[in-house]
Amino acid sequence: RFLAGAAAGGMDSAFTMPFDTIKTQMQLNKQMGTSMVGCTRQILVTDGVAGFYKGYVPFAVMAMGKASVRWGTFGVLTSLIDSLGVDRKKNAMFWNLMCGMGAGTCEALVWTSPNERLKVLRQRSAGLGIQTTPYVEIYRVHGITGLWVGALPTAMRSASNAGIRFAVAGHVKDFFRWLSGTPSDKPLPMYANFMAGGTGGAISVICNNPIDVVKTKMQAGYKGSIVGCMRDIVRERGMIALAAGISARVPQIFLSQAIQFCVVDTLLAT
Repeated sequence: RFLAGAAAGGMDSAFTMPFDTIKTQMQLNKQMGTSMVGCTRQILVTDGVAGFYKGYVPFAVMAMGKASVRWGTFGVLTSLIDSLGVDRKKNAMFWNLMCGMGAGTCEALVWTSPNERLKVLRQRSAGLGIQTTPYVEIYRVHGITGLWVGALPTAMRSASNAGIRFAVAGHVKDFFRWLSGTPSDKPLPMYANFMAGGTGGAISVICNNPIDVVKTKMQAGYKGSIVGCMRDIVRERGMIALAAGISARVPQIFLSQAIQFCVVDTLLAT
């Protein structure tokens, strides 16, 4: 599962990075507005296509690492529950949610937080015509511990992300099995895994976008607490700011998770 997750994460990063850059700019910069199309045009005019891939190295490394940790830890946790004699099938959605939240928390603290910090610090220059901050400069200014700025909201986001995705995807897969009459010991077709992963990803975004906005703001340099950050965001831009970037984040995560569930399930079935 660790290797399958890494392969899936690396594959999806090449397709989803532009959506992530647009999302980050919409969350950080008021002048980008609330329009995904307007933000896309601004980045394209200012930086060209390369602007959508600012911060790609940490993004790709993060995508491979976090998918590896998430899928691997999920497998470890479900195996642990099974070894305790618990029949997860009796309440599959609950156990997928709990194990997913555990996997998401582990993923955030071990891998995602420092890579997200690097990514955000470089992405914030996209479309603004300013120089991207070099990695050496980021390290010199912030140090190693500074890479874990925003770790708590990142963990909150990742835990809810993984929990919701595994729970919803499992439920959608069960629906496909019931609809098609596919036995539980037989693999589902690729399109079923694609839709299951994508649906889980999209729903997780709708549920936790506010904490993602706070995470991005804190990792970009905000000094203060989660509550204080959320209060300042609302004061500056109104309640609508907590939905900033959702129009870019929904297709990004739908595609990301659709690819990951397809790749992982295919590799594990071979």
